[in-house]
Amino acid sequence: MHKYSYIISVLLLIGIALFSCTSKQPEAREDQRNANYDMRSELTPSRLTIAMWDFSWLNQHYKGGFFEDYNKVLDELLERGFNTVRIDAFPLLIGKLDSIDQEVTISAAPLENWGATDKDRKHAVITELLDFMKTAKEKNISVILSSWALGGVLEFPNLREDYSNPKEIWKAWEKVLDLLKEEDLLSHVVYVDFDQEFPYFSPVAQELNHLGQLKSEPSASALAAMEAAGSVQTNFDILAWNPRQMEFVRNYLNSTLTHFQFKYPELRFTFSFTSYWKEIRAMNIKSFDVLELHFWLSQSERFNSRSGFGGIIKDRGNHDYKDYMDRLEKTIQSSRPMLMKDMHNRLAWAKEWSEEIGAPLTTTEAWGPWWHMDHKDLSWKWLYDWCEESMELSSEYELWGSTPWNFSHPYWENWANLEWYNKVNRRFLEN
Repeated sequence: MHKYSYIISVLLLIGIALFSCTSKQPEAREDQRNANYDMRSELTPSRLTIAMWDFSWLNQHYKGGFFEDYNKVLDELLERGFNTVRIDAFPLLIGKLDSIDQEVTISAAPLENWGATDKDRKHAVITELLDFMKTAKEKNISVILSSWALGGVLEFPNLREDYSNPKEIWKAWEKVLDLLKEEDLLSHVVYVDFDQEFPYFSPVAQELNHLGQLKSEPSASALAAMEAAGSVQTNFDILAWNPRQMEFVRNYLNSTLTHFQFKYPELRFTFSFTSYWKEIRAMNIKSFDVLELHFWLSQSERFNSRSGFGGIIKDRGNHDYKDYMDRLEKTIQSSRPMLMKDMHNRLAWAKEWSEEIGAPLTTTEAWGPWWHMDHKDLSWKWLYDWCEESMELSSEYELWGSTPWNFSHPYWENWANLEWYNKVNRRFLEN
């Protein structure tokens, strides 16, 4: 009797074990399916090779300017393996205009790093935007619309200050999108980035400052904003923003995203970030349609302390960069593996965030220090090598869209290097 009881017990245990294994199989298959799912496979294009043309596409659109002929420069974009361009749509400025052909004056800025203008020049911003968008659509080039919210417009000297109310920003963006919709120019917009590197260029940065002390206050100066955005956050707080700031930012980001997603369900929307990643991720915002992050070598304290990058003058003036270039070469010689590991770490963290919120990851400005220049003292060879390897990481960490660097404009000497651009863009497109 005991013998049969033992056999029955063993059979029961085997049956329970088999049932348990069988019951877990669907769950295991579901986990595997989720792990294998790649959002990019169902997006069009499935890979974005991106050139960032910021406000240059407008500022230098004049006879003799580098963006004089949109047909020509967009053909050159394609010749270099790009399928996407990110531009400033000038929503705050367009929000002020009374007619499609109204002209404004963009003031001279001959030493600007990006979009330098030799003298005060008149621009019909809406007409030029429509022209650019039509030409891009004809050539099947995707467009990312963004906003740097820069000043320098003589007719509207306090442009950013006039948009401290978020709902006024919404109206300005709605005006831009409605104008494009009327002309059937939204189908090639892959997404809209409301605020370039939030909060540094944002009209709401002033209110954010009122709610607490930021480590690097945003400034109306383009150079000051870029300097702050490309720096390292050095603080000992758990989070750099206090609870009131966190609540303000979360409400602003989430309300903006959900408002536009309801009004334009056919479009994708996001904000781009170069710092405060930890703070934004802690908000657990699931309404980002795209996660756009900018990855800089100059975000590394190890790089900055050796190179002295933070202390150099950054414009198109005639400065002495011999010491800086010497430091760059020695920094790469001594620390390249550690700097590259740091880049791996940031990309891995970003990929986790992307998967966490179910939004594809992109970068439109990245890899080297955010500033470099065509200058007799400055070599580009190390930067070519660094950015080529970093661009390959875009495939490894499954970015939807990537850029070789933030110097892909017709006015940089590197624009002539078709072979390099095609090589790095082709590798990304094929992986």
